Amino acid sequence: MRYVTYVLTPARGYFDAGAERLRELGVTFESIQHIDRLTDGTIITQKVVRGERAAVRNALKETGPTVADYQLTDDGERTILQLHYRPSDLTRELLAIHHRHAVLLDYPLEYAGLENRSLRVSEIGREEALRRVIEETRAIVDVEIERLSDYDPSEARPFADLTDRQREVLRVAVEEGYYEEPRQVTYEEIAARLECSAGTVGQHLRRIEARLMSTLIAGDDSRTDADRERGRAPTGPSR
Repeated sequence: MRYVTYVLTPARGYFDAGAERLRELGVTFESIQHIDRLTDGTIITQKVVRGERAAVRNALKETGPTVADYQLTDDGERTILQLHYRPSDLTRELLAIHHRHAVLLDYPLEYAGLENRSLRVSEIGREEALRRVIEETRAIVDVEIERLSDYDPSEARPFADLTDRQREVLRVAVEEGYYEEPRQVTYEEIAARLECSAGTVGQHLRRIEARLMSTLIAGDDSRTDADRERGRAPTGPSR
């Protein structure tokens, strides 16, 4: 397995038009904590933002039917925006590339560059899959590779805890070839073995897709204090 970190910069300066309006009102994006692609083409994402809550609400109201729902919560000095919305064609295609090649996102994704208009992405996957992801991504946005290395789960940053059921679903998915390229199994086939619905399998895998199986099962955490403060992977290969 390989680990790559790269920075995406869209030519127009933003990934979604709503993001530009938020910036105009003084709201800054800091990171993306998670993204879920839904079958109806919408996505649910959780972002860390800085700015007045009123500004966030006003900007989201201006997006009309694009935003299906949102929720704002405070986390110390940060504000967490959970957003259910219909993404732009650009965002949709970037997510489709990631999904097509079965690579694993290493959350959080961090906004970077001038006015945080770029996005730093880290992924884990087979070398060929990562190469294809970068090639296809470069066709639609600027890509600057910052790091490419082998992945070593013994040096990984901690993942969120999994329930016993989530561990079971992930184990079966790996055994059946879900993370092979091309994928060897469908949600329905995994569900048959687990005696649950395909929708349940999909929900579990979406929630844990950014966590590599060997690290999750081991529950290993070898980050230094500096790594924790940065919220980034340690210098050695990570997640």
